[in-house]
Amino acid sequence: MIHEHSAGSIIYRKNNGQLEFLIVKSVLHHSWGFPKGHLEPGETEKEAAQREVAEEVGLHPKFDFNFQRQTEYHTEEGTIKKVDFFLSEYNPDQAVVDQKEEILNSKWITASEGPAYFVKGRGLEQMLLDATEYLKKQA
Repeated sequence: MIHEHSAGSIIYRKNNGQLEFLIVKSVLHHSWGFPKGHLEPGETEKEAAQREVAEEVGLHPKFDFNFQRQTEYHTEEGTIKKVDFFLSEYNPDQAVVDQKEEILNSKWITASEGPAYFVKGRGLEQMLLDATEYLKKQA
């Protein structure tokens, strides 16, 4: 069995007082999720998350490494994939620029809209709820 390790970010912003999260649609699987990618040799999860966000959506958000969630699932190809996600705050001075080789589309959604987009069993809906609760406590 092949194991893969990836890292990425749950990027949030406040838009007219409402909390929104950036999701991306994969070119490879046509599924929605958060920006993420494989760790390179010698790279930490935190470094990979920052690099992948910059590569996939062109952003350099403010990371909060105190919030970390991990999920593990089987891919369509039979690989076991472990992904670490960190929370980060969108910088409104930057524009989302999708990496066309990997990202079909990106959009901002609320936590309640998450279940309509995510593949079941990967824990992404719960991560949005956890992120929302965490941010409420930080306010």
